[in-house]
Amino acid sequence: MKFFKFILVLLIAVSITGCSNNDSNEPLFVLSNDNIAGTYNINSFNIETNVTSVTDVAGVEVPFTVATSTSEGDTFQVIFVLNANGSYTASGQYRVVSVVIPAVGSQFTNTEIIDFTDSGSYSLNTVNNTITFTSVQGDFLNGELEVVTFNETSFSLSQEGEEEVDKVTTEIKANISFIRQ
Repeated sequence: MKFFKFILVLLIAVSITGCSNNDSNEPLFVLSNDNIAGTYNINSFNIETNVTSVTDVAGVEVPFTVATSTSEGDTFQVIFVLNANGSYTASGQYRVVSVVIPAVGSQFTNTEIIDFTDSGSYSLNTVNNTITFTSVQGDFLNGELEVVTFNETSFSLSQEGEEEVDKVTTEIKANISFIRQ
């Protein structure tokens, strides 16, 4: 029995002293122009849209949903090149299937092939973990996007926006992910 206690104490001591602190605040792969530079394919793409309006009911403004939609991209044949000097090019085709659900009437589906060419510049903000695209032509990526994930083989971006015209508000949430070739 003493032998088993000795083994148990030895195992506990080795376990305690053998543990290392893997909770590092430093990212394993630092977001930088040199690290993000490369040629990518799109892995996934989706957009959620919510359109709301406000109407006056007996002197009280009541919000209501006009329509919602979800758009999913697939069949990606896109080449996206990020250069270390802060420029980018993108071209190709992909399909988008959108399902629109209006407040009144039946939902409908729209399928569209997107064929595009785009180029421009990008800048990284490592403090806020964002990337800002400035398009010279086209509108494949434009504006500030949050870098959700970033590693040696892939990265994903998200963007949320809201636009209000008169009493109609459009909220858009977009996500796109890329895989390094």
